[in-house]
Amino acid sequence: MEFSSYQQDAKKTIQDYIKGREANTLVPFLGLIGEAGSVITELKKNLRDGNSYTNYKNKLKEELGDVLWYISTIATQNELDLEEIAAHNLIKIKDRFDLEHSEKFIIYDSDYPEEEQFPREFEVQFIVINEDGKEKVRIINNSTGKQLGNDITDNSHQDDGYRFHDIFHFGYVAYLGWSPVVRKLMGIKRKSDDVTDEIEDGARAAITEELVSLFIYSHGMDHQLFKYSNSVDTEILKTVQKLVSGIEVKNCTQKQWETSIINSYKVYDELRVNKGGRVLVSIKNRKLIYLGKS
Repeated sequence: MEFSSYQQDAKKTIQDYIKGREANTLVPFLGLIGEAGSVITELKKNLRDGNSYTNYKNKLKEELGDVLWYISTIATQNELDLEEIAAHNLIKIKDRFDLEHSEKFIIYDSDYPEEEQFPREFEVQFIVINEDGKEKVRIINNSTGKQLGNDITDNSHQDDGYRFHDIFHFGYVAYLGWSPVVRKLMGIKRKSDDVTDEIEDGARAAITEELVSLFIYSHGMDHQLFKYSNSVDTEILKTVQKLVSGIEVKNCTQKQWETSIINSYKVYDELRVNKGGRVLVSIKNRKLIYLGKS
């Protein structure tokens, strides 16, 4: 049975209540809460009684059906189509959890001259130096031997390790094929196209990228910098998508962002613990790998 057919048949069984329109609107919501509780009750019985509760699946099927009826009724009363709700939900769920959403993996510079493309695989080295009692991080492109940007401190009153934060930008390169910050550092802005150079590789895009990194880092501070986590809160990922909604990386899914964040923080932790080291940035394999100190 299709959702559209179910919704039409379920609509015929919607009741009018004595208290009138307001009750008609509220009762399905209250019913949904009650039936959700009944679903949990079935779980409780199954946990309590184990294999002796032989009617578990039948009862669970019945209670889930009641949940579906109330969902359909709420949709009908609010002029929503259950078929569209289901389809939209699948899109959202794939965006959040499906790493094999392959059409979303875009190489943003594939149509540009080779000299304006990220190397599909390269190595960078994070070197810790001490200067006037202050620890700084210097990043070297091992493919060219050139330093990328300036030496970085935490720029903070606290020693919070943010001096290693450029690893997040390299993570965006590896897992998203994107980073206006790294493009500028490596001198590979897409200048052959004026619009791309101004908008996608320009200052505003770079500021947005830095903002995203700082936003995630601030959240990570409350979660031990994702050291023991394999997931990122969905609301954080939604906010990141909103922040980048005006630039090319808006095409990336929440799962892509989550993968980039979690794996970048694992390498970040290695860099902090080992006080620097070499990192492989691989677009072709979608990997960011800590290679060690030497």
